[in-house]
Amino acid sequence: MGGRERLLPDDQDRYDTIWVEHRDEWLSSQAEVDPDPELLLLQSDQIATLFDLDPAPEGQRYALIDGLPVLLDQKDYTSLLLVNQIADVPELVAGAQIAPTAALTQDELINLYRLPQLGDNENYAVVNGQLVRLNDPNYELLQMIRIARAVL
Repeated sequence: MGGRERLLPDDQDRYDTIWVEHRDEWLSSQAEVDPDPELLLLQSDQIATLFDLDPAPEGQRYALIDGLPVLLDQKDYTSLLLVNQIADVPELVAGAQIAPTAALTQDELINLYRLPQLGDNENYAVVNGQLVRLNDPNYELLQMIRIARAVL
């Protein structure tokens, strides 16, 4: 996203338009990657149960990004799968598991799970209960999904 607009919290429709344009552009740049839904640790029905949500409407599904449930259509879901697939999955200390509902900052993730410090342009995130390390553009895309599609 080149020149960013400053959006107010109640400007959800405008944010959605920006997100969809950015998502579609990003998806077209990833056309050669075939997303693998088996890489996500939690499925939509498990997330609905975890957060006491109604089942996802037809053609949509739930996912978790940094502890927040999101409701995704097929293109959003494909974007999430692709981001998750191209991410690096760091090793955790033996026996450590990420709490899928935990909403932690970068520093909290590093300290709590004793993760290596991040390099320039790197970020940690938790997607459906799996810790991933992403470069800035992919992390930004993930956060756009989280903001645009949050259900709580």
